[in-house]
Amino acid sequence: MTFEEYLVQWAQIHGTDQPSGMVRVWLRISFVLSTPLTRFNPNFITAFGIVLMLSAIYFAAPPNSNYFLASLLVLTVGLVDSFDGIVAVRTSKTSSWGAFLDGIVDRLIDAGIGILLIVIGAPIELTVLAISIALIHEYMRAKASGIGFRDVGVITPAEKPTRIAIGVMFLLACGVFPDKTSQLAAIATLTWLTLGVLSFAILMRAFQQNLKK
Repeated sequence: MTFEEYLVQWAQIHGTDQPSGMVRVWLRISFVLSTPLTRFNPNFITAFGIVLMLSAIYFAAPPNSNYFLASLLVLTVGLVDSFDGIVAVRTSKTSSWGAFLDGIVDRLIDAGIGILLIVIGAPIELTVLAISIALIHEYMRAKASGIGFRDVGVITPAEKPTRIAIGVMFLLACGVFPDKTSQLAAIATLTWLTLGVLSFAILMRAFQQNLKK
């Protein structure tokens, strides 16, 4: 299967247009790196993401505060999050259980990113709000799918690759400026929250236009 063929199936599965920008670049990297993992069960790859996320929280929290290692682990979480679906499609092992498991693990990883930001000093209230908006995005899509509408046709600025990228970049920044971790964590949370609010508006408009048809 070529990368372009995979993108066609990715768009069909997610009910969107073919990805562009950061999402497309992320999928390209994941497609190449996932090749050695095609021998594994995609559900095992999915579940392994939780182990990596918990490890990232452990190494970011005091007294460990190994921000560079935590950043690498979050990056790996993002890659693994893409690997499972890619491997499932490339090996023709997609299943309803796999899709369900992937959705649950994705939400746990969203919460994990929020917890990680909190342990390095982000305001709890803002972080909970950012997580909530991310969960609302996914609920909107799930609800629309549940009533039979699958063609969302829009990719927002706050998709999973963006949330992962925020975690990676700000953890790296914490490693460079360890005396400013609280400020950096607050900025990361505000960035996530701002993109989340913008994306909520984009999704609401898209669903409003399409669900009226």
